[in-house]
Amino acid sequence: MKEPGTDSRKNKSKNHRNRITVRAVSCLLAGALIFMNPQTALAGVAGSSALEPALYEKIDDYLTDTIPKTHFPSFSVTIVDPEGSLFSKTYGGMGSNDTTYLVGSVSKSFTAVCIMKLVEQGKIKLDVPLSAYLPDAPDGDRISVLQLLNHTSGLGEHQNLTDYRIVNSQGVHVYANVNYSLLGKIVEAVSGRTYEDYVTENVFVPLGLKHTFADPHKAAGNGLMQGYENLFGFMMKTGIRYRDSEDAWITVPAGYISSSANDLGRYLQMYLNGGEGILSEDSIREMFYNGVEVEDDIPYRYGMGWNLIQEPLKHPVLRHSGLVENGMACIYILPEEQLGVAITVNANDYFVGGDLADRIGWGLVLLLMEEEPEQIGAGEYFTRHLLYDLIYLLVILVAVFPLILLPVYQKRLRKGKIRIVPAMIGTAALHVGLPVFLLLLTGIFFKTPLWVVKAFVPDLYAVIQLSATLLFAGGVIKFFMLMRQK
Repeated sequence: MKEPGTDSRKNKSKNHRNRITVRAVSCLLAGALIFMNPQTALAGVAGSSALEPALYEKIDDYLTDTIPKTHFPSFSVTIVDPEGSLFSKTYGGMGSNDTTYLVGSVSKSFTAVCIMKLVEQGKIKLDVPLSAYLPDAPDGDRISVLQLLNHTSGLGEHQNLTDYRIVNSQGVHVYANVNYSLLGKIVEAVSGRTYEDYVTENVFVPLGLKHTFADPHKAAGNGLMQGYENLFGFMMKTGIRYRDSEDAWITVPAGYISSSANDLGRYLQMYLNGGEGILSEDSIREMFYNGVEVEDDIPYRYGMGWNLIQEPLKHPVLRHSGLVENGMACIYILPEEQLGVAITVNANDYFVGGDLADRIGWGLVLLLMEEEPEQIGAGEYFTRHLLYDLIYLLVILVAVFPLILLPVYQKRLRKGKIRIVPAMIGTAALHVGLPVFLLLLTGIFFKTPLWVVKAFVPDLYAVIQLSATLLFAGGVIKFFMLMRQK
């Protein structure tokens, strides 16, 4: 499952956006990614700095036709070049491009900027152990700041600030929110400021980001867009799920910054303009190109809050997606075209909508490269959700059917047509083994614990819990019947 928070894809997230292990966004990318040439530099690359009116119209036509097929309540997109905004529009009838959305793991790039700024000031060294800044950090002598930035620390994907430790091979990319939660703690320890104050004073304010916040509760009081979760194919309004505690899986530095599409566009301009005094061009190059190989179906690279992607695209693309419980976002930089793209969505539709949003984002990239985007079918949303709903229904029926047949079971038992010992073995297999399998299913096959499923795929969680409960209940009743018969 995916980058909540996770990039996820592949988000992988991931982002995970931000990611549950069934990484819908990431899996879409996985077949398309190979190594990027690390010698390519962002600054000074020649490219298109303005869009032709015909291309604006083509982009608008594409989005006007496509967004209704996704059933997103609101979808905002901003396209910028170094000089300003080239295209900015909201689809779906809610909010505007200045409305604040939760952006998930897009937050990680902001945190990486804070770290690199402190590096430039000589207050942080990338190759220094974590313990130099957080003396009490578990395994702190074995983890470097750079490893945290590149997700190569060896920390676990579902750990938090209260339980983190090295559980994976170091030097190998394993996307884990706790890496960026720790980076947020380093920013605080080194600067003597809260993470919120530091990123606000050193990034948001200098760039004029008036609709960007490092506190979800402040964002909620300043026009944060209403979020939605998808339940069985229906979009349902939900509130902020953020937990401001050390044991939270996603923290602000890892995935709970909120911003608007226009603010994200302005943020991308900072990179296109060589840092604008926030960072140096050398730091930006290091963020983009000092990454690590990610072993996927086809490898790509992850570096300091950015995915670096080339094939099968005409030109390289830098990207990071984000996913929280009721929102998605993604940012792209096209170095050779000198363009940035930001999209925000006020919904989390994990199995279907995440993939659709990712395809739309890549569709915009292809259009900007003067290529044709992948089209989304008119009935794709309903067809795919119907398939999941049928699977859910089948699982529930398997759990309900033994309860419906209990009167028949009891009648056969009284007539001696059921042998006690074999019946007990069969009952244990069906009513104990199967529900235990359901409860462990996501952890075994997708390496995703149920508490993550509950937060990001609530309909699947409800089906698993209901089916397991019904199966257990049926087993208790059958065991009681068998014991009485003995």
